[in-house]
Amino acid sequence: MKNTRVCLGAALTGLMISTAACSGGAASTTEQDADGPIRIAVVTPESGPYAAYGAEQREGIQFAADEANANGGIDGHKIELEFADDLGTAEGALAATQKLVQEKNARFVIGLVSSPEMAAVTPKLEAWDALMIGTQGQSDDLTGKSCTSRYFRVTANDAIGVNTLAYWLTEEDESQWDSIAADYSFGQTSTAGVEKTIKEEGSKLNSKLFSPLGTADFGSYLSQLSGKGGLVVSLAGGDAVNFLKQGLQFGVLQKYDTVLVNTGLSVATLKALDDERLIGALGTNSWMPTADNAETKAFVDAYTEKNGHGPAENVGNGYLGMQTLFAGIEEAGSITPGDVAKALEGLTYTSIQGEVTMRAEDHQIEAPTYVGTVKKGDDGKLALVATAAIPASENNPEPNPACQLD
Repeated sequence: MKNTRVCLGAALTGLMISTAACSGGAASTTEQDADGPIRIAVVTPESGPYAAYGAEQREGIQFAADEANANGGIDGHKIELEFADDLGTAEGALAATQKLVQEKNARFVIGLVSSPEMAAVTPKLEAWDALMIGTQGQSDDLTGKSCTSRYFRVTANDAIGVNTLAYWLTEEDESQWDSIAADYSFGQTSTAGVEKTIKEEGSKLNSKLFSPLGTADFGSYLSQLSGKGGLVVSLAGGDAVNFLKQGLQFGVLQKYDTVLVNTGLSVATLKALDDERLIGALGTNSWMPTADNAETKAFVDAYTEKNGHGPAENVGNGYLGMQTLFAGIEEAGSITPGDVAKALEGLTYTSIQGEVTMRAEDHQIEAPTYVGTVKKGDDGKLALVATAAIPASENNPEPNPACQLD
């Protein structure tokens, strides 16, 4: 098994998010110079329910680029970032990515938020001679039946998310549960896993609700919730904010003994709500800034020193994605996407998650996941404090045999 260590220094340059390359120069549209810069296409939503996640991704990616450039680049190459708005849609993601890859020669792609956006882009990567680092979308298919040789995921997939939920559900002594989830693959898979786990535990799932992406008024859904036992919420972004806000306003959330939110109870969510009635709620995520490991603490300290506040979860995911790309480039000794893809397969490297491995069989990262509890910090702000870390050996299922990378 290959091993390398990527150490990004703490010295930083200023944070700049724009459509220009972060080094200030225009990106070449000719064949990529083997001795030239590493051009990265940062494609994120700037509107819609996942706009906040897109902003966080950009912050983490820019932070990593600035940090690397301040320390001489990666393997002698400076980092140049090209930004585009994918409009939060699959069509927008495909158009924006193609434009940056083909017109700006930015052949390393990062920042896409939702699984449908990634599913639109990943089949094109090899034809474009590009490589994508997936920093958020959870669909099992991306590292399952629809896997490709040029896509690598650094966060949990749906199956890992379900295993993380299942870990905590088995710790909770509730005889009945309700569930509400987003009506697409993330929410559907989460709900199926919740239902299976609850049944195995001898509990009952009563209300099982699904809401369309971008729902603004959750009144009709809240009226169907019993308020008894536990509630599992598999909503994210603006949907999670809207549901939790209205749930508190109508007094529905307070009726439950346990509220468990799958990935949606983030730094951004807690900041937007700023409601102490959320204290005690539980949340899961691929990475948390409160995770108890040395690498996370070093990253959080450096980010906080630069920005005056700590990083949100998806800032960390964006940074982790860049660490992964940098590790592949250093291992390959090349900035050719095909060489980097080969180097990443089976690579073990040090990240903000500690030592992790990019599994060769399906390009799914093997890393811990976390469960946290909402608490009030010394600064008076709410935070999701990691209370359990589930190692990859427990959260990561075997590779899906439907993934045939060869």
